[in-house]
Amino acid sequence: MKNIVIGTGSLLMGGIERVLQEVLKNLDKNKYKIFLFVEKDYGKSNIFLDEIPKEVEVYFLKPYSLIEKAEYYRDKKKNIFYKLLYNIQMKKERKIGNKSLFLYLKEIEEKYGKIDTFIDFNCGQNKIIKKINIPNKLAWIHISMPKLLKSKNKLFRFGLKLKGYDKVVTICDEMAEEMKKLYPYLKEKIVRIYNPFDFERITYLSNDNLSLIPKEKELIKENYILAVSRLALEQKDYYTLIKGYKKALEKGIREKLYIIGDGSDREKIEKMIQDEELENKIFLLGEKKNPYIWMKNSKLFVHSSFYEGFGLVLVEAMICGKVVLSSDCPVGPKEILTKDSCGVLFKTSNIDDLSEKLESLLLKENLEVYQERIKNRIKEFSTEEIMKEYEKII
Repeated sequence: MKNIVIGTGSLLMGGIERVLQEVLKNLDKNKYKIFLFVEKDYGKSNIFLDEIPKEVEVYFLKPYSLIEKAEYYRDKKKNIFYKLLYNIQMKKERKIGNKSLFLYLKEIEEKYGKIDTFIDFNCGQNKIIKKINIPNKLAWIHISMPKLLKSKNKLFRFGLKLKGYDKVVTICDEMAEEMKKLYPYLKEKIVRIYNPFDFERITYLSNDNLSLIPKEKELIKENYILAVSRLALEQKDYYTLIKGYKKALEKGIREKLYIIGDGSDREKIEKMIQDEELENKIFLLGEKKNPYIWMKNSKLFVHSSFYEGFGLVLVEAMICGKVVLSSDCPVGPKEILTKDSCGVLFKTSNIDDLSEKLESLLLKENLEVYQERIKNRIKEFSTEEIMKEYEKII
C-alpha cells in the first residue's frame, strides 16, 4: 500500500474543495493510505470536513485561533497599527504552518513507513517544496496563472518554484498550453488531467429537495436563471452580469436571476443590485451545500468571469441538463463548451453581447439542440475515466 499526502488550503465551500472531495472519495483505499494536510482550520466553516472518507486522516497545519486572529487584523488593515499586526501575524502563520507540516510528515513516516507521493493540490507549499523529501511530488494548477499573479516578476518566481515538483498537473488543455508557453523549461513536466465528476451523486442531489426550507421551496418554483460563484469582484464579473441581465429584461426576458455563493464583496454586489433597482429581480441566495437542485430547476445557467481555472460549475450545470451561457475568458469555458456547440460564449466584459445572447437563448432559440450535444460531451468528465489518470501519475 502506498502512503500519499495531499495538501490543500481549506475545507470551505469552493471549486477546489469540491474536486478534492471527489478525488478523496474515489482513490482506491486498498491501494493507498491517504493523509490530508489542510493549511487553515476555519472551525465551523469547514463545510466539507464531514464528507471526507473515514479512511483519510486529516491534519490541520494552522489552528483556528491563529486564523481567527489574522482575519480580525485583516478586516482592520486600513489602520496602520492593525496592518502591522496583520503582517506580523502572517509571518507567524507561515512559520507555524511549515513547522506543523514537517512535524506531521515525520510522525506519519515513523508510524506508517515512507511517504511515496506528495500531492500539492492547491500549490500552497511551492515555497518549501524543495525541502520536502518525498520521491514523487505533484503540483495541481487550478487557475490561469497570468490572470492570478499578473506581474512578470511573480510569474517568473512561481515558475522557478515549480521546478521543485516532478509533475505539474493542469486541469484543461488550454491551461496546459498556457503553462508551456510561460515555462518552456517545464514542458516535459506539464500534464493535463480533467477534474472528476460524480454524475450519480450530482443527479441524485439535483432531485433532492429535502434540504430546502419552506421559503426556498417557493423560490425554486419561480422562472429563473442561475449563477453560482464566489462573490469576489477581482475574478467574477458581476458588473457585466448585472448590467447585461438588466438590458435583457428591457428586451423582454421575464426570468429572475438567482445567485448562489458568498464572499468578501457581497455588500458591493448588493449595492450594484440596488443601484440598478433590481432588488425584486436578482436574489443572492448565499452558500448552498446542494446547488444542484437549483441548477436542475433553472431555465439557463449563466457564468460571468474575468478568468477561470477550468469552470467546475459549468460542467456541473451541464450534468444537470442545463444549457450554459459563459464569458469566453481564459481558461476553460471555451474548451468545456467545445467553442459554441455545447453552450454559448459571450465576449468577456461585454454587456451588450451578454444581453443579446441572454435574450436569444430565452426568447428565440431551441435549447434542446444544445442539450443533445451536452449528453455526449459530459461523458469525458466521468470520475471512472479520470481517476485512472490520477492513479497513473501517482
